[in-house]
Amino acid sequence: MAQAPFDLTGKVAIVTGGGTGIGAGISEALAQSGADVVICSRKMEHLEGMARKIEGMGRQSLAIPCDVRKEDQVDSVVEQTVRKLGKLDILVNNAGASFVCPIEDVSLNGWNAIFGINATGTFLFAKAACREMKKQNKGVIINIASIAGRDGAPMMAPYGAAKAAVINLTKALSVEFAQYSIRVNCIAPGLIITEAVQQQMGITPESTKDRFDSVPLGRWGNPEEIAWPVVFLASDASSYMTGETICIDGGPKAFES
Repeated sequence: MAQAPFDLTGKVAIVTGGGTGIGAGISEALAQSGADVVICSRKMEHLEGMARKIEGMGRQSLAIPCDVRKEDQVDSVVEQTVRKLGKLDILVNNAGASFVCPIEDVSLNGWNAIFGINATGTFLFAKAACREMKKQNKGVIINIASIAGRDGAPMMAPYGAAKAAVINLTKALSVEFAQYSIRVNCIAPGLIITEAVQQQMGITPESTKDRFDSVPLGRWGNPEEIAWPVVFLASDASSYMTGETICIDGGPKAFES
């Protein structure tokens, strides 16, 4: 193992949804660990500030608009990354979306949109990244799922189902890609305080205090508490680990009789 196993100096990473929320935390942590970071999102305004922040750390960064459901756009992000930065070492499939709605009111378009962003986008980026990583016979793919994919998600059924697909896809890809020394792992966060979560659920960090009873650690998580485990999975510190899903959720729920 390398003397500094968490060091990512010289590595090139792509983070989907890398300009806001958990993705922004991941992008910053990867850059702090030495990586050059490409970030993509459907909206360019979500990317520009983070790209400048990464460059301010002395790293290279590209901000590329991309709809992860569109294969041509996904392929373009990977192509631009390799052409401008020379290679692709790390892919973090973080882009995600959800909405709160009873299942009987979910339209087919709504279902397809959530599945497309969370599951299809993960598939398309993994497929495109594998083509490049195979050439160097090494790479790391990290998928961001959710404990909703483990436990189910009442009122957010499409999201939970899509994240369950991401967890299962992680297992399948880890076996398929192992022959190329490409490791594939997954992180399933619990409730993490981000601007999107606050808007979607109509809450503030202060107003969540009455919801902590179900979390043994007594609080919700922060984006950096997902970001640093991503650095672990991206680095040589986890070099013998593939096909796993790490749940980061503040602890298991206690059994209730």
